[in-house]
Amino acid sequence: MHHYKTMHSSLVSPLATSIFHRHSVLEINQPNPLGEWSTPSGYLAGSIAEEQAPDRSTYKLEIRAEKELSDVQIRQSFSIDLDWKSYVIAPGAMYDGNRFVVSPQPYCPYLLTEGVSPEGPIVQADIPRLSSDTSYYVEYAANALTIPAIGIYDPLKQLGCTIRLPIYGDWGVTGVNIKTLPGRSIEIEITLPVRREKRYRFCDWISAEDTESGVSLLAGQRLVCPLTFEVFAAPNVSSLVKRLADIGFASLGSQPRVNCITFEAAAESIERKYDDNNWDEAHGFYWSGLKSQTPYPLQTGWVGGGAAFYAMTLSSDSKRRARARRMIDFICRGGISPSGYFHGMFDGKEWRSFGVKRSGCRAFSLIRRPMDCTLGLLKSFAVFRERDESIEEVWHQAARSNLNAAVATVEKFGHLGYTVDFDTGDILWGDSTCGAFGIEPLVRGYSYFGDAKYLQAARKLAEFYVGRFLHKGYTCGGVGDALMAVDSESCYALLSGLVHLHEITHEDQHLEWAREAGYLFATWVLWYDADLPASSPLGSLGIQARGAVFANTQNSHGAPGICVASGAALLMLFEQTGEEIFLRMVENIAQCIPQMIVKEGQEHVWGELPPGSISERLMSMDGMERCGATARLSTFAELSLLLTVRELPKVYRSADKGMEAFFDASPD
Repeated sequence: MHHYKTMHSSLVSPLATSIFHRHSVLEINQPNPLGEWSTPSGYLAGSIAEEQAPDRSTYKLEIRAEKELSDVQIRQSFSIDLDWKSYVIAPGAMYDGNRFVVSPQPYCPYLLTEGVSPEGPIVQADIPRLSSDTSYYVEYAANALTIPAIGIYDPLKQLGCTIRLPIYGDWGVTGVNIKTLPGRSIEIEITLPVRREKRYRFCDWISAEDTESGVSLLAGQRLVCPLTFEVFAAPNVSSLVKRLADIGFASLGSQPRVNCITFEAAAESIERKYDDNNWDEAHGFYWSGLKSQTPYPLQTGWVGGGAAFYAMTLSSDSKRRARARRMIDFICRGGISPSGYFHGMFDGKEWRSFGVKRSGCRAFSLIRRPMDCTLGLLKSFAVFRERDESIEEVWHQAARSNLNAAVATVEKFGHLGYTVDFDTGDILWGDSTCGAFGIEPLVRGYSYFGDAKYLQAARKLAEFYVGRFLHKGYTCGGVGDALMAVDSESCYALLSGLVHLHEITHEDQHLEWAREAGYLFATWVLWYDADLPASSPLGSLGIQARGAVFANTQNSHGAPGICVASGAALLMLFEQTGEEIFLRMVENIAQCIPQMIVKEGQEHVWGELPPGSISERLMSMDGMERCGATARLSTFAELSLLLTVRELPKVYRSADKGMEAFFDASPD
């Protein structure tokens, strides 16, 4: 039990739709909750002012201390008359209540051996979720959200509901708790400040008692907490997701970036770091990370491989471009598995489909890896053609080998699954969005080779992943260290695939799907200005986390950039739709990354990480590390920045839409 005191208030929140009802907390009843009130204890008094519109009510909860208070938490609870099985989203942290099969494992969780098939199930680690084994209850710090709101969609009533809340206040960080007991109305509890019984961290749960404290108030001191409840007709879950994306856009912060360097300087620093620390001269490839930190020198996709050689193909340095060609040749000549897919990795001696595995668990053979590598190949081919440079026939054969393998898997199973047997091409474990990484390379393969079966397979994949995942309000399984956790990377892959598919087909349906994927991806991007403690490592550098991309529901951290992409598909989506939200999204993602690049004189934060490194951990919440902390890692974010520099302009202007964006935020 906690030793701190908790103060409670109660509130009737009558909207025109009458779905919000009184919820008494600890036997406190206010006969008229609107207007002035006080607690029987005499410690707190306050008032609740209400402003109503046809579809929303805004409440200003004002609390004043009648006496001096120390280490207290104030709670306000609401009962919402929506079905307990409704889709519940806490942007960046929870999707559809995270109600998926659980496999409790320490980090890094490995695939199960029994009970899996090409049809599933979706399996996640022991993360916060609205499930029976967690009493259908979750507690979040509001800064774990990318958008200052949570959302609910009731498919039975076809109603959507958003609850906007302040992330921060004079009390510190707000807490938001959600309970969905069977047969009862959904309960939302706002706490000032956050103070949990225990908090989730990195596939584990730890006590929060020693790390979270209450607020102390002087006699007469006031706290004001605005809350907005919005109810609207919602034909599907995508309409709720769009409303949340709009809230995110409306909350877009504006604090300046003070730790940036120019795009040119950033690219040179990263490329120099790759030359000095990642290049393997004996084999001819760039390591997927620092040699001191990486168990497997080369991964063909996910965190390196195809993204690395494509990034160096775009370099202005002839030596690096030559190294990119050596790397392509190494992978294409030796890295093809019996199925026709690229192997997943090279361990320094031999090619293999997967890395280590835990006893009782199946080894990884993530379909993303060969699809990422194939995408890098096809994008490199386009550059070579533009430069009138030679392309070896064996490279063409390798690309077609992977595209043909993907077509064969799609024809047999209807999708690409999560993991695939790279000896046979059969799906080992399916029912994830990991195969969405195959859409864009298939579209590009059609454009490059002119083979209609590639476009047909891309269409089939798009239809499958949109219906099975996007229309349900989540995508999952896009990363190699989080099982099938709902994630941002598979969401961006689906978005990019749909954007490129529409570019070829010009079909309205493909554009509408891409727009829906863009709204869903918006829920993974940090829109507001984050408060990083000045005493924290990242706070001491003045880093502003706005634009960080949250990774997935398991790992609970923001990252500088999309793994491993520039965000150019968002710019394409803006050009196809004219919707400013997509332009501002990619603008802030691009501006965020250079702040995190390691520079000389920052050893107090980065230790011995070489200049040009970028850590993937940009903590604006308490997750893998504490808020404002990071990890001394060289990661995929370096490639994300290289691709951002090479694929996006420093300044973008659209004359026909009358808008501009500054992707390079450096004052220089």
